[in-house]
Amino acid sequence: MSLLALTPRQERLLLTIEALIARRGYAPTLQELASAMGISSLQGVKDHLIALEKKGYLRRTPGKRRAIEIVHHLVPVDGSVPILGRVAAGHPMLAVEHLEGTLSLGPALLGSGTHFALRVQGDSMMGAGIKDGDYVVVRQQDAATPGEIIVALLGDEVTVKRLRKKGKALFLEAANAAYAPIPFTSHAAAPRIVGKVIGLYRDLHTPPQD
Repeated sequence: MSLLALTPRQERLLLTIEALIARRGYAPTLQELASAMGISSLQGVKDHLIALEKKGYLRRTPGKRRAIEIVHHLVPVDGSVPILGRVAAGHPMLAVEHLEGTLSLGPALLGSGTHFALRVQGDSMMGAGIKDGDYVVVRQQDAATPGEIIVALLGDEVTVKRLRKKGKALFLEAANAAYAPIPFTSHAAAPRIVGKVIGLYRDLHTPPQD
C-alpha cells in the first residue's frame, strides 16, 4: 500500500525526528521538536505528529514523552545521511541541532550502522585532510580505538578530533600544532564519543574560503 504524500512541513518534521534519533539514540520531546522547527506552539507540533501517524509514517505511545517510533523512514534512502549541523574542528562549539539537509552517498559506501553528517568549522584537522566547510560522514557509536578520528560530545558541545592514548589517559588530538590536546578522561564536561568519522565530502563547486 502506498503512503499518502507529506506536506513540506510534515516532511521536515519527520526528517528532524529521524536526524535527532540518529544522533542521540532516542526520540525528541515536543518542546525539542518545536525549537528545532521554529514552531512557537506545542499544539502545532502535535497536529503535525497526528498527521504523520495517520499517514503511516510514525507510531506513538499515548502518555509517554519520547515514545515516537519511525515506521516509514525518509532517511536514509539509497545511502542518504542527514546533515545535523556543524562541528568545530578548532575549539568545541555548540552543535546546531538542526537538520540542514541530506547527503546522498550510496549504500555501498556507508556499510552497516546508523550514519549522519556534520559540517566542519575551523582548521584544527587540516593536517588530516579535513578542511573548513567539509562534511564529515560519521557512523554513530559510543566507543573508538585510539588513533581513529571521532566526533566527541563535551557537555553540550561537539568537536572532531583524533582519539589518542598516553598511559591510561585518553585525549583528543588536533591535526594542527596550533591547537593543544583536549583531555578526555579528566575533562570537566564528562565527554563521550558519539561517532567515528568514516568519510569526507567536499563540495568542489564552493569557492575556497579565506
